Amino acid sequence: MWTVGGEMHGWNDALMIVTVTLNPMLDKTVEIGPLRRGEIHRASRVGSVVGGKGVNVARQLERFGVPARATGLLGGEVGLQLVRLLSAEGLRHDFLRVAGMTREGVTYREPDNTWTAIFEPPHQVTAEEAEKMVLHCSSLLGGASWVVCSGSSPCRETDGVYARIVAEAREKGCRSYCDSYGDAFRQALRSRPTVVQCNRAELEATLGRSIATEEEIRDALKGIVDTGIEMAVVTDGSRPSYAAARGRVWKIVPPAVEAVNPTGSGDCFAAGVLRDLEKGRPFEAALKFGAAAGAANAQRWDVATVSEGEAEALVPAVNIL
Repeated sequence: MWTVGGEMHGWNDALMIVTVTLNPMLDKTVEIGPLRRGEIHRASRVGSVVGGKGVNVARQLERFGVPARATGLLGGEVGLQLVRLLSAEGLRHDFLRVAGMTREGVTYREPDNTWTAIFEPPHQVTAEEAEKMVLHCSSLLGGASWVVCSGSSPCRETDGVYARIVAEAREKGCRSYCDSYGDAFRQALRSRPTVVQCNRAELEATLGRSIATEEEIRDALKGIVDTGIEMAVVTDGSRPSYAAARGRVWKIVPPAVEAVNPTGSGDCFAAGVLRDLEKGRPFEAALKFGAAAGAANAQRWDVATVSEGEAEALVPAVNIL
C-alpha cells in the first residue's frame, strides 16, 4: 500500500522485490532547439517522470515481468506529484512522507540528442524521519524476496539507513542488493548485502584509492567478497564490467550499440541481474542478461523501459570471460 494524506491504497501483496530510493526526483525533460546561452528558448515538448535509481530498478523489473514495489522518501507538493505520476504509470509504490520538499531536475534536450541536466539540491531529512524510514522498510520485507537499496543518501541523517535496511533484511531472510556510493555505501558494505554494485569511479571513492587496471579491479572485487558479501559488480559505462562471487571473477564485455541516452543503464543492469537471480539462474547467466539490459537501455531515450525481448536479443552479443 501507499500512504498520502492519511488515505491508504491497497496493492496485491504477492511476494515481490522492494526497491528503496532515499533521494528521488521529479525528472522533467524539456525539448528545445539548439541551446544558446543567454537567450530565451521555446520548448516544443515537456515530459515528466519519477526519477531515482530505485524507481528505475522497479520500473525495469516490472517490464521484465517481476513484481516490484518502490518505496523511499517524498515531501512537499513535488512529492504529491510524484505519487500521482507513479500511480498513472501503474508502478506499485509505498513512499514515506517527509517535511522537506522533494527535488526537481530538468534536462534540456536538443535535436541532435545533446542534453544538459540541472538537478536541485536534495531534500532534508530529520533523524526521526530516517528512523521511521527504517521501520517502514522493515514492515515491507515480510512480503519481499529481495530489497534493493539504490542511489544516493540526501543528507547525513540518512547515511546509515541502507545499512540498517540490509541488516533488517538478513534477519528476516530477505536477500539484499545495494547500489550506492559515498558514506551510505561504505556503511551498507559493513552490513554485508547479498549483492553490491557500483561504477568504477564510485568504487575508487569508496576504497579511497585509484583503480586503473584490470588486475586492480579484480583484486578490489575479491576483497569485497572476502568480507562475506556473496556477489559484487563494478560497471564502467560502455566499457567492460567486472563481477566476483565465491572465488571467481568475471569480465563482462557488453554489446556495441549506438547510445542515445545511457542514463539508467546501471539500474537496468541491476534489474536484469535480479530477474535471473529471482528465477534461480546462475550468477554468470544473470550477468549476461544484466549487461544486455543495460545496453538496450542506452539505445533509447526513455529510461528503464526495455522490453524483455529487446534485452534477450542482445544476450548473444555479450561476451563473458
